[in-house]
Amino acid sequence: MRNKEGEKMAELKYLPAGIRLHIQEIFYKIIGNLNKYYYFNFEDIPTGLKAEKILKKEHILSIPVPNEIFKECGVAILTKEKERIKNILDKNNIKYEIWIKEKKFKKIEGNLENKSCKI
Repeated sequence: MRNKEGEKMAELKYLPAGIRLHIQEIFYKIIGNLNKYYYFNFEDIPTGLKAEKILKKEHILSIPVPNEIFKECGVAILTKEKERIKNILDKNNIKYEIWIKEKKFKKIEGNLENKSCKI
């Protein structure tokens, strides 16, 4: 079990990424409609950031996971090219769920059993 000091240090490690993701989300909402995308969700923050790094050249958007998908925290990758992104993530052994937003968010693929805000 981690001590509180260790948890705080881990939280600080991801603070800049969290701030960046929230700023990006605001920008994306201003310039477009985020409802037209597939939302890839990951089991924890490190996995989401790893996926973001791998997919950097693939014309994806990254934002904090919407509360309707997971209330705690995390990284969501948004794309219109679901199959191509799935193939890349599968090649890199990254587990994911895929959601779409109609009136509400709806999971269309995947099942992350151990979704957490693990940092």
